[in-house]
Amino acid sequence: MTQSLVRLNADFPIPIHVQIKEQLKLLIGVGHLQPGEMLPPAAQLADQLQVNRNTINAVYTQLRDEGLVHMQKGRGTSIADKSAITAFRMRQQSLYDHAKTIMTEAQQLPFSLDELMLASIAYGHLFLSQSQKEARWLLVECHEHDHPFYRRKIEEIIGQPIQVAYLENHSDVHSALQDADQIVTTVNHADEVKELAARYHKSVLIIGANAQTSTLLEIARLEAGRSVGFVCLGKKGGEWMAGRVLEAGIEQIQHMTAGFVDEHSLQQIIHASDLLYASAAVYDQLLALAPDKTRLYPMLLEQSSEALLKEASNLLAP
Repeated sequence: MTQSLVRLNADFPIPIHVQIKEQLKLLIGVGHLQPGEMLPPAAQLADQLQVNRNTINAVYTQLRDEGLVHMQKGRGTSIADKSAITAFRMRQQSLYDHAKTIMTEAQQLPFSLDELMLASIAYGHLFLSQSQKEARWLLVECHEHDHPFYRRKIEEIIGQPIQVAYLENHSDVHSALQDADQIVTTVNHADEVKELAARYHKSVLIIGANAQTSTLLEIARLEAGRSVGFVCLGKKGGEWMAGRVLEAGIEQIQHMTAGFVDEHSLQQIIHASDLLYASAAVYDQLLALAPDKTRLYPMLLEQSSEALLKEASNLLAP
């Protein structure tokens, strides 16, 4: 990676970490950074940009939370898998096309691009009414479940981006709850999120998911006593996956669960299992570690949840 990967303007009144994150997102969105490509180590990029290493770590963490990169202890930070990046590029293509057109036209005007952007922000804040803006949707989840799946499905249904706040980050959750027009969480955290939202006199949409029927049938056909591992972002996510199998009455297997971020438990489950079922969020990475054992565990949003989201989206439409 060269020093020109990201370019900062210390005089521009947008925080440095936002400049770094948005430029990296742009490089991913327009294809300059490809799925699987490694980003510079935080210390290296921080040295190139002359910023604190914690700033780069925070940016990488935010990109991970948005599903755009993978962070693996001892292995560095890489661009996410092709399916996640393709979906991101599809969402962002129109935005980047408009930005390119506006910037190209603005170069012919008698003022700088920085002046144009600042004036546009000021104008939007002052004169564009709230009714013309999209409703602010918020998904509250944890880092252990397959939150990229829920985010992706919600955005497909409501037709706009949704902010994600993670219960592990208490201050971020409270700030996001205050600003949200519509709050969504999963059955995994329904009671906790409803209690938090009640402090701000707001209601919560509760959505749920199931395992794909064909996958459950596949597991049901396994020989008795086979060792099957279920792997998600965190152990709780793996336990959810195994729980759907047990709910379906499939009890002939010996199941184990692990989170991909727990390297010790992950290695144990890889060696001890005959088969591994991975959520979409970790499938590509687990497949690389155990190609002969790994299978995808597809999830489906419940039909009732889809209906709730569609109804809420229609009610909030400007």
